[in-house]
Amino acid sequence: MLPVPDPSDVLRAFGQPGDVVSVEPVEGGWSNTVLRLATTEGAYAVKVLRNTWGEPRWRDWLAEGWRVELAARGAGVAMPEPVPGPKGEVSLDVVADGGPVAVRVHRWVVGARTVPREPVGVPLALWVGATLARVHGLALRPLDPSLYAGRVGLTGAEVWPDLVARSREQRAPWTDALAAAEPVARRAAALLEPWDPGGELLGHGDADQKNLLLADDGPLLCDWDVVLPLPPAHDLAHAAVTMAGWREPSVARAVVEGYAELHGEQPRLRPGDLGPALASRLGWVRFSVDRGLSGGDPGDLGGVLDDLVHRVEVAENLPDWLS
Repeated sequence: MLPVPDPSDVLRAFGQPGDVVSVEPVEGGWSNTVLRLATTEGAYAVKVLRNTWGEPRWRDWLAEGWRVELAARGAGVAMPEPVPGPKGEVSLDVVADGGPVAVRVHRWVVGARTVPREPVGVPLALWVGATLARVHGLALRPLDPSLYAGRVGLTGAEVWPDLVARSREQRAPWTDALAAAEPVARRAAALLEPWDPGGELLGHGDADQKNLLLADDGPLLCDWDVVLPLPPAHDLAHAAVTMAGWREPSVARAVVEGYAELHGEQPRLRPGDLGPALASRLGWVRFSVDRGLSGGDPGDLGGVLDDLVHRVEVAENLPDWLS
């Protein structure tokens, strides 16, 4: 868990009134720490951020995400209300044990519920598709395309022999499963086709159940910190299979239908549209192995490798699977 700053310091840094009543951790992703901060004047979601990939221009990524978040909010995309710093900053450094940490703040959505990581219902799938269409309709492009050079997290199968060799050297329990998965990793990597950067738009980049909330007034899309330039079809394909849990074609179809209803045209998704999603999955395997070999928790690496087979089969047959 990241060092957490004093909640009173967070309130002062963001210029918010009131005194601290309580602060509680919120269950969520492993990369950042989220707190519910209740005050005498209201409640906030406080996110203590971590530069997961060690990117030197990470704060520029956050600023670009902030630009898309504000534009999407202005276009009617439902989301928790962001709280900027006194000068409009997306995040601020607040002192915690060991030094300053980056912090973001949103107003807490009272009564909002999380979405389980399983296939969603058709109404929510339709909403997700329409929301993506609204974001893509902004037609935003990076202010500095070099910011995304290298596309952190997109990994190919060329890393596999080294991962296996290092795992075998340390007698890691996942070694045999990792070695056996190399052919399917190569199939996944083969779907990562070149694309024309001129067709890229800035999208949310992670339309996932963990980034959805169900409020009394309807769904909300959260966590705009990993905004990426990508072809709209890639963003849509990833959201469709994610909302479907990679297992319910009817849910994936609903995402596409919701998109088409607002976009005005029925998208035709291809296997290559899931190439970046699979390359990101290979990146997660690499990250998990590296973390496990360094003494950290690799998570359910065996389960991830087993699921990779299914995901590749879905991607390779995407048009038939959707229909």
